[in-house]
Amino acid sequence: MVDVKTMNRCVLIGAAVAALGGPAAGADQTTMPIYDATQVGFDRYVVVKRVGIDDWRSAFRIRGHADVASATQAVVNEAARAGADGVVNLTCFDQTDALFNPAGYFCYGNAIRLKR
Repeated sequence: MVDVKTMNRCVLIGAAVAALGGPAAGADQTTMPIYDATQVGFDRYVVVKRVGIDDWRSAFRIRGHADVASATQAVVNEAARAGADGVVNLTCFDQTDALFNPAGYFCYGNAIRLKR
């Protein structure tokens, strides 16, 4: 089950990162709405891509980030590259995997395109 407090923190941190100019100069920065599952009806969007866990590589290695804000921004940037209008069901964790990358933050979510 999705922890709503963690999700809200991710949304707030992502908004703060966007407002402050992001984690690094020259980094790919995109602002995009991040929706809670209750904010947009399932029949109002189409999933474009499952960001963060969309291919077979995620079974072996998950890229970690220094903080939740940069992990959230990575999901938003990937969703923008896929042509999405927003991200829904954003979930963040404070540890990637114990075998290959024992420290770091990781987020995943669904890149969506709203139906017009």
